[in-house]
Amino acid sequence: MKMTKTWTSGIIAFIALQWVTSAAEVPEALAACFDKDKPVKAQIIAIVPPKEFEGCVQKLSEAAQKDPEWFAEHSKKSPGSPLPLFDEKLGMSQEEYDNYEKLWASRAAKKLADTSLMLTEVGDGQWKLNASGPAATLSLLRYDPKKNTFISPNGELEAIADIATPERSLLGAWKGKEWRFEADNSLTKSKENVALGTTSDGKYSFLIYRLQELTSSGKPLFDKSLVIRFAAKKVK
Repeated sequence: MKMTKTWTSGIIAFIALQWVTSAAEVPEALAACFDKDKPVKAQIIAIVPPKEFEGCVQKLSEAAQKDPEWFAEHSKKSPGSPLPLFDEKLGMSQEEYDNYEKLWASRAAKKLADTSLMLTEVGDGQWKLNASGPAATLSLLRYDPKKNTFISPNGELEAIADIATPERSLLGAWKGKEWRFEADNSLTKSKENVALGTTSDGKYSFLIYRLQELTSSGKPLFDKSLVIRFAAKKVK
């Protein structure tokens, strides 16, 4: 009888331990967008402005070639937007600029492919975003909540400044977190970024991934970019 009681107590303790292990909370940096083990339907998208906006791109390119230093500094005043603040040195009138601004405001998200995402715990306190199809590269990443880093085959992506973009930025107004890895040697430069956040209207969330490799002189060797959009998690 005593052995049976001891054995039963051991089973109960084991079950309790398993429940505690499986009930680990989703890390704060990921919890705003994902629930554990819950599949999320998503789309890989590209932002496409109207065809007429190409005229603006051409004028901006000419302004950049004419005075690269000025253009680089001026563009910093409107980060995240391909349309700098108005200035006569952009090579367009105020009326033309206002029209291009309207065209940019009518940009649309074009679906490139469907994908799915699911957040799972993988042991050692780390988490994994399983992704399907063209986004499968993301499945190689691991998130470590203790360090607040993403771990990729290239190295650790460390947290950088939070994202808070205005409506005129490429993806519109949204807020989120970003992580980055950078490496530089005598031959190549590498940069890997992950960003995660939600639009200001609470409608969509974004998961953005980019891996770039350049020569030491800045010539592109490799550039993989994913912009993934999915319905924002409902606030309980």
